Amino acid sequence: MKKLFVLLLALVLSIGLIGCSNDPLVNADKDYYVTGNFNGWDTVADTGMMEAIAKNDDRVASLDLKGVEFLYLKEIVLPTDEAGWGVNYIIDGVNTSLDGNLTVKVIRTTAGDSDARDWWSQSPESGAIINLTPETLFMPEFLENATTSVVVGEGDDAVTFTSGAWNDNPAALAAGTYYAVFAEFTDGTRGLGLIVVA
Repeated sequence: MKKLFVLLLALVLSIGLIGCSNDPLVNADKDYYVTGNFNGWDTVADTGMMEAIAKNDDRVASLDLKGVEFLYLKEIVLPTDEAGWGVNYIIDGVNTSLDGNLTVKVIRTTAGDSDARDWWSQSPESGAIINLTPETLFMPEFLENATTSVVVGEGDDAVTFTSGAWNDNPAALAAGTYYAVFAEFTDGTRGLGLIVVA
């Protein structure tokens, strides 16, 4: 009888866990918007407001989301058109220029009030943001000033490449259609990723 009780308890618990994994991981107090040059750097409802999703959502199956508390996603298009400006980073030791249309940030607001902004991430206010997809996204260092800087060229043609700093913009490594994913974890850390939409 005792073994039967243990088996039934294990079954109930496993069903409960399965049910929980299907539930969107919603932060009831906050809304999240993905933004950048592609949608005017604002809390834009149709092109930027992210939806809460479940941890077992197939679209984020490639990510390590252990300990995730809140999970949000939005499909975005980062265009091939030139913005007329860009960012210059040192990525894996290579001087890399990325167009301004590839830059992305996440804005967290009070739920239901797109003007009540907690922070833009990454920033000193948001804290460090983990790069969930380094194969598609560059995340600047979380420091006030970049630790590495290289000047290429001279005079008006000089270009400064850096490792980035906490107020610099994260950027996709290429134009394309992505699932922008933002996660807040139970240990207080946060992460941003871009998953290529097949």
